[in-house]
Amino acid sequence: MEQLSLDRFGRIEIPEKIRQQLGINNETKLSLKVENGQLILKPLKPELETYYEDGILVFQAEPIGNPETIIDDLRTERINELISW
Repeated sequence: MEQLSLDRFGRIEIPEKIRQQLGINNETKLSLKVENGQLILKPLKPELETYYEDGILVFQAEPIGNPETIIDDLRTERINELISW
């Protein structure tokens, strides 16, 4: 268990090791609640930006993983499906 302290403004710093483990950074929004005398912090998932462009609903989000790897995996999967016919 990590021991943390508050600075004079009431802020705490989450150790780098834990930030990396959770995949959070200084732009990550967190929720805070008190439960049974404990502070519980949870990273909030970023809201997806959605809009219409030329009549098509578009959303912007950070890719999960490497897009090139994902495309290559999908391409290989489709080729294998076609070959197995």
